[in-house]
Amino acid sequence: MSEPALPSRLPSARHRRRAIARLVALQTIAITGILVTSCSIGIPTTSAGLNSGQAIMDLESAVLQLREDNALLQAQIDSLGAVTAYQDTILRQLATLSNVTMRPPGLTVP
Repeated sequence: MSEPALPSRLPSARHRRRAIARLVALQTIAITGILVTSCSIGIPTTSAGLNSGQAIMDLESAVLQLREDNALLQAQIDSLGAVTAYQDTILRQLATLSNVTMRPPGLTVP
């Protein structure tokens, strides 16, 4: 007597490819979840963290504005110094031409 042929219990190549694809997809999802979780640790999630970040950005823009204002004021001071030096030179030349003596610069009037 011959034994009846038993159905093959081994998975076919198509079933193996599906199983491997599912395994790869599951591993990809797990690795992605782990990476997202580990990266989100450094991100502030509380409103206090977000508010402090906004405050730092506001402070940075205020410091930048102060620097610009300081540069503008320094340019104006330099310009006024140049105008004063020019006027002092003209006054000294006029005083020399008219034989009038002038006090040296830096002395205050009593």
